[in-house]
Amino acid sequence: MDKQKDLIDRILDIEQDMFSRVRSATPAPCQNEPDRFRQIRGSIYEAWNEEMLESYLEDLKVAQKKGRNLFSEKYARMDNLIPQLNTNPLIDKIVEVETKWQTEIRNKFPAVYNRLCRDASQAQDGSNFAVYLKCELETYSDKTIQLYYQHIKNALERGENMAISSLQRLVKKGGFNDLDHAENYLKNITDTMTD
Repeated sequence: MDKQKDLIDRILDIEQDMFSRVRSATPAPCQNEPDRFRQIRGSIYEAWNEEMLESYLEDLKVAQKKGRNLFSEKYARMDNLIPQLNTNPLIDKIVEVETKWQTEIRNKFPAVYNRLCRDASQAQDGSNFAVYLKCELETYSDKTIQLYYQHIKNALERGENMAISSLQRLVKKGGFNDLDHAENYLKNITDTMTD
Protein backbone atom coordinates (compact mmCIF):
# COMPACT_ATOMS: atom_id res chain seq x y z
CA MET A 1 0.00 0.00 0.00
CA ASP A 2 1.43 3.39 -0.88
CA LYS A 3 2.00 6.01 1.80
CA GLN A 4 -0.66 8.45 0.57
CA LYS A 5 -3.37 5.76 0.53
CA ASP A 6 -2.31 4.58 3.99
CA LEU A 7 -2.51 8.14 5.36
CA ILE A 8 -5.94 8.67 3.77
CA ASP A 9 -7.26 5.38 5.19
CA ARG A 10 -6.01 6.29 8.68
CA ILE A 11 -7.60 9.75 8.42
CA LEU A 12 -10.89 8.30 7.20
CA ASP A 13 -10.98 5.71 10.00
CA ILE A 14 -10.68 8.44 12.65
CA GLU A 15 -13.04 10.80 10.84
CA GLN A 16 -15.67 8.11 10.37
CA ASP A 17 -15.58 7.30 14.07
CA MET A 18 -15.93 10.98 14.98
CA PHE A 19 -18.63 11.59 12.37
CA SER A 20 -20.73 8.62 13.52
CA ARG A 21 -20.98 10.23 16.98
CA VAL A 22 -22.13 13.70 15.82
CA ARG A 23 -25.55 14.83 17.01
CA SER A 24 -26.47 17.91 15.00
CA ALA A 25 -29.51 20.07 14.32
CA THR A 26 -28.68 19.50 10.64
CA PRO A 27 -27.74 15.81 10.26
CA ALA A 28 -25.66 15.04 7.19
CA PRO A 29 -27.21 12.62 4.67
CA CYS A 30 -24.07 10.46 4.49
CA GLN A 31 -23.80 10.07 8.26
CA ASN A 32 -25.42 6.64 8.03
CA GLU A 33 -23.67 5.75 4.77
CA PRO A 34 -20.02 5.03 5.67
CA ASP A 35 -19.02 3.96 2.16
CA ARG A 36 -20.40 7.17 0.66
CA PHE A 37 -18.70 9.21 3.39
CA ARG A 38 -15.35 7.55 2.60
CA GLN A 39 -15.79 8.09 -1.14
CA ILE A 40 -16.57 11.79 -0.75
CA ARG A 41 -13.89 12.59 1.80
CA GLY A 42 -11.33 10.31 0.15
CA SER A 43 -11.80 12.05 -3.20
CA ILE A 44 -10.80 15.31 -1.54
CA TYR A 45 -7.79 13.89 0.30
CA GLU A 46 -6.45 12.26 -2.85
CA ALA A 47 -5.61 15.80 -4.04
CA TRP A 48 -3.61 16.54 -0.87
CA ASN A 49 0.14 16.01 -0.64
CA GLU A 50 1.70 13.78 2.01
CA GLU A 51 2.76 16.70 4.20
CA MET A 52 -0.85 17.95 4.39
CA LEU A 53 -2.16 14.47 5.11
CA GLU A 54 0.43 13.88 7.85
CA SER A 55 -0.35 17.24 9.46
CA TYR A 56 -4.11 16.67 9.40
CA LEU A 57 -3.71 13.11 10.72
CA GLU A 58 -1.70 14.59 13.59
CA ASP A 59 -4.54 17.09 14.21
CA LEU A 60 -6.98 14.19 14.46
CA LYS A 61 -4.72 12.19 16.80
CA VAL A 62 -4.16 15.20 19.09
CA ALA A 63 -7.92 15.78 19.19
CA GLN A 64 -8.54 12.13 20.10
CA LYS A 65 -6.00 12.28 22.93
CA LYS A 66 -7.74 15.38 24.30
CA GLY A 67 -11.19 13.76 23.99
CA ARG A 68 -12.26 16.22 21.27
CA ASN A 69 -14.50 15.30 18.35
CA LEU A 70 -13.57 17.63 15.49
CA PHE A 71 -16.75 16.74 13.60
CA SER A 72 -18.95 17.56 16.60
CA GLU A 73 -17.12 20.87 16.89
CA LYS A 74 -17.56 21.60 13.17
CA TYR A 75 -21.30 20.91 13.30
CA ALA A 76 -21.69 22.89 16.52
CA ARG A 77 -20.02 25.82 14.75
CA MET A 78 -22.31 25.39 11.73
CA ASP A 79 -25.30 25.46 14.09
CA ASN A 80 -23.87 28.55 15.85
CA LEU A 81 -23.74 26.72 19.18
CA ILE A 82 -20.10 27.51 20.01
CA PRO A 83 -17.81 30.48 19.32
CA GLN A 84 -15.24 30.60 16.54
CA LEU A 85 -12.54 27.95 17.06
CA ASN A 86 -9.68 29.43 15.05
CA THR A 87 -9.17 33.01 13.82
CA ASN A 88 -6.32 32.25 11.42
CA PRO A 89 -6.71 34.82 8.58
CA LEU A 90 -5.78 32.19 5.98
CA ILE A 91 -9.14 30.48 6.60
CA ASP A 92 -11.04 33.29 4.86
CA LYS A 93 -8.54 33.28 1.97
CA ILE A 94 -8.98 29.53 1.50
CA VAL A 95 -12.78 29.83 1.65
CA GLU A 96 -12.71 32.62 -0.94
CA VAL A 97 -10.72 30.52 -3.43
CA GLU A 98 -12.70 27.34 -2.80
CA THR A 99 -15.99 29.23 -3.20
CA LYS A 100 -14.85 30.56 -6.58
CA TRP A 101 -13.97 27.02 -7.57
CA GLN A 102 -17.47 25.88 -6.54
CA THR A 103 -18.97 28.64 -8.70
CA GLU A 104 -16.97 27.33 -11.64
CA ILE A 105 -18.36 23.83 -11.00
CA ARG A 106 -21.91 25.22 -10.82
CA ASN A 107 -21.42 27.04 -14.14
CA LYS A 108 -19.79 24.13 -16.00
CA PHE A 109 -21.65 21.19 -14.47
CA PRO A 110 -24.99 22.46 -13.06
CA ALA A 111 -26.67 19.04 -12.81
CA VAL A 112 -23.67 17.53 -11.00
CA TYR A 113 -23.42 20.60 -8.77
CA ASN A 114 -27.11 20.46 -7.81
CA ARG A 115 -26.85 16.76 -7.01
CA LEU A 116 -23.45 16.49 -5.29
CA CYS A 117 -22.28 19.88 -4.01
CA ARG A 118 -23.17 22.10 -1.10
CA ASP A 119 -25.02 25.23 -2.12
CA ALA A 120 -23.14 28.51 -2.42
CA SER A 121 -26.31 30.48 -1.67
CA GLN A 122 -26.52 33.10 1.02
CA ALA A 123 -27.83 30.65 3.65
CA GLN A 124 -25.80 30.99 6.82
CA ASP A 125 -26.02 27.38 7.94
CA GLY A 126 -24.20 24.17 7.08
CA SER A 127 -26.02 23.86 3.76
CA ASN A 128 -23.90 26.79 2.56
CA PHE A 129 -20.53 25.72 1.17
CA ALA A 130 -18.56 28.66 2.61
CA VAL A 131 -20.03 28.19 6.10
CA TYR A 132 -19.36 24.44 5.99
CA LEU A 133 -15.76 24.86 4.83
CA LYS A 134 -14.98 27.71 7.23
CA CYS A 135 -16.29 25.69 10.18
CA GLU A 136 -14.26 22.66 9.10
CA LEU A 137 -11.07 24.70 8.63
CA GLU A 138 -11.51 26.14 12.13
CA THR A 139 -10.91 22.63 13.50
CA TYR A 140 -7.52 22.37 11.75
CA SER A 141 -4.21 23.34 13.35
CA ASP A 142 -2.46 26.45 12.08
CA LYS A 143 0.16 24.18 10.49
CA THR A 144 -2.47 22.28 8.48
CA ILE A 145 -4.17 25.54 7.49
CA GLN A 146 -0.84 26.95 6.27
CA LEU A 147 -0.15 23.80 4.23
CA TYR A 148 -3.70 23.86 2.80
CA TYR A 149 -3.32 27.51 1.82
CA GLN A 150 0.02 26.87 0.12
CA HIS A 151 -1.49 23.89 -1.73
CA ILE A 152 -4.39 25.90 -3.17
CA LYS A 153 -2.07 28.80 -3.95
CA ASN A 154 0.11 26.40 -5.97
CA ALA A 155 -2.99 25.06 -7.75
CA LEU A 156 -4.06 28.61 -8.63
CA GLU A 157 -0.61 29.30 -10.09
CA ARG A 158 -1.00 26.17 -12.27
CA GLY A 159 -4.52 27.25 -13.28
CA GLU A 160 -6.01 24.15 -11.63
CA ASN A 161 -9.39 24.02 -9.92
CA MET A 162 -8.83 21.44 -7.18
CA ALA A 163 -12.57 21.18 -6.50
CA ILE A 164 -13.15 20.04 -10.08
CA SER A 165 -10.29 17.54 -9.74
CA SER A 166 -11.81 16.11 -6.54
CA LEU A 167 -15.28 15.96 -8.09
CA GLN A 168 -13.84 14.23 -11.16
CA ARG A 169 -12.41 11.48 -8.90
CA LEU A 170 -15.72 11.20 -7.03
CA VAL A 171 -17.86 10.73 -10.16
CA LYS A 172 -15.41 8.11 -11.46
CA LYS A 173 -15.85 6.21 -8.18
CA GLY A 174 -19.59 6.43 -8.87
CA GLY A 175 -19.16 4.65 -12.21
CA PHE A 176 -19.01 7.60 -14.62
CA ASN A 177 -16.24 8.13 -17.18
CA ASP A 178 -15.77 11.77 -16.22
CA LEU A 179 -17.68 14.91 -15.19
CA ASP A 180 -19.16 15.41 -18.68
CA HIS A 181 -20.58 11.88 -18.59
CA ALA A 182 -22.05 12.45 -15.11
CA GLU A 183 -23.45 15.85 -16.16
CA ASN A 184 -25.21 14.41 -19.22
CA TYR A 185 -26.61 11.49 -17.23
CA LEU A 186 -27.91 13.67 -14.38
CA LYS A 187 -29.28 16.28 -16.79
CA ASN A 188 -31.23 13.56 -18.65
CA ILE A 189 -32.65 12.24 -15.37
CA THR A 190 -33.74 15.75 -14.39
CA ASP A 191 -35.24 16.41 -17.83
CA THR A 192 -37.14 13.10 -17.70
CA MET A 193 -38.53 13.93 -14.25
CA THR A 194 -39.80 17.35 -15.39
CA ASP A 195 -41.46 16.05 -18.58
